[in-house]
Amino acid sequence: MTDSLGRIGAIAARIVRQFRRDPRTIALVFLAPALVMTLLGYVITEKTTPVTLGYADLDEGVLLGGTALRLGPLLRDLLADEGLEVRDYADAARLETDVRQADLRAAVIVPPDFTARVLAGEGFEGLRLLLEGSDPVLSADVARRFGAAVQALPRAALARLQTTAQPGVPPEVPADPTRLAPPGQPAVEYAHGGPDLGTLSYFAPGYVAFFAFFFTFLLTSVSFLRERSSGTMERLLASPVRRGEIVLGYLLGFGLFALLQSLIILLYAVYVLGVELAGSLASAFAVEALLVAVAVLMGIFFSFYARNEFQVIQFIPIVIIPQVVLSGFLTPLETMHEALRWLAHAMPMTYANRALRAVMIRGWDLGTVTADLAALAGFVLLFTALASRMIKRQVA
Repeated sequence: MTDSLGRIGAIAARIVRQFRRDPRTIALVFLAPALVMTLLGYVITEKTTPVTLGYADLDEGVLLGGTALRLGPLLRDLLADEGLEVRDYADAARLETDVRQADLRAAVIVPPDFTARVLAGEGFEGLRLLLEGSDPVLSADVARRFGAAVQALPRAALARLQTTAQPGVPPEVPADPTRLAPPGQPAVEYAHGGPDLGTLSYFAPGYVAFFAFFFTFLLTSVSFLRERSSGTMERLLASPVRRGEIVLGYLLGFGLFALLQSLIILLYAVYVLGVELAGSLASAFAVEALLVAVAVLMGIFFSFYARNEFQVIQFIPIVIIPQVVLSGFLTPLETMHEALRWLAHAMPMTYANRALRAVMIRGWDLGTVTADLAALAGFVLLFTALASRMIKRQVA
């Protein structure tokens, strides 16, 4: 028994000594969890940036005792009190177009007879909340704030009556604010998605982007590390092949398997899991292909900093998890702290997630997401250059 414990202790001591000789591993063991938890904490709890809401106030108001009363501006103030950044529109049709084109996340359209209906107790019927709808978290947040503003409107309306329309308030206007809470409720509409779209379909663009990036990065990093460890890289560098040609050759080789893998992910999500696809499968796969190319090149680049497979795994909390946290997959970019939003735009998955959401939920074609595709293409060029530079350093 004593001999067995001694052997077990010897094995454990050897593992400890290996860790002590690798300060980077020790640093990641303690720093990586703190980094990830800090990002999650700020992303989930930080709500300093107000969401922009379009507002078309068509309310004509009423005359009470010779004084004009309009509740449209009052509702606008209540929405601003809920932390929404209200942008005024004179044209309701233009406002709806901006929401459907995703230039705005939400819009409120106040009907011409809004004040008259509220005072008559006929309800909020005709008041419209139009949500862009592709991000369920943001849509739910805006709907919650809108509901709070509408709920506060009757009491605020009565206070406005008492201060504005005295002494001409007609007797039919109730003194009890609860009697101003009308039976007719506002109409909540969705430009894209909506309650009929399942939760899985809402989050599918983020899942597809994450799994395609994660598996491709891991596959490429480990495989390229083995290429270096086996001496293949030294033999290539001794040949007339240029550094850029080496990188592009590995990109095509690894990329072929990565594309097949990403296609399986997409097809499985649509045809097995039942994810609803508003756009074309080819457009979604084109976005995935660009993201996969970035993942392959990043895998090649970061593998130069690893000496074994265990060190490759250590890149997951440094390279992959921040992309998931900051890409808009977990929480909308609009609600993040400004510094985190700047950092999010340095992440390839941010652009892939945004483009896939536009294709899969909004049904847009590739021509409408050219900016995101251009950003992903820029990352391909960037990491091609960085990987080629790392090969040059290896030669030196």
